[in-house]
Amino acid sequence: MLTTREAGRLVGRSDGAVRKALMRGRLAGQRYRDQRDHRDYWLVRAGDVLSWAENNPKGHGPILPLPRTEEVAELLREYGSASAEEVSQLLQVHIGNARKYLAILGTQGRAKRGPDGQWVLVTDAEGAA
Repeated sequence: MLTTREAGRLVGRSDGAVRKALMRGRLAGQRYRDQRDHRDYWLVRAGDVLSWAENNPKGHGPILPLPRTEEVAELLREYGSASAEEVSQLLQVHIGNARKYLAILGTQGRAKRGPDGQWVLVTDAEGAA
């Protein structure tokens, strides 16, 4: 019997992926509670893990959309500045996503937010300072 960490290592997966498969019933295992720390643990058979991994290839989950940061950068280049609300309307995305795309550009040092809430692209001269 293997722990979820050992099972994950056996098949090149994270222990979280193994636990998720166990919780969803896609992988058979035994759940037990440690009386010392009162935590639940799983034990699985090596053969079951190998079979699960063979029938569930890595990376075949839902494909997540890439952030639209390049589109936002192009909007800032075209308009000179924009607020999160304007980006939201122009790209027809939720305001939270618009804020996220702008924050990503900010973290990358490619854009900055002014005191008026408007975002602008950072010029090469500003980035070097």
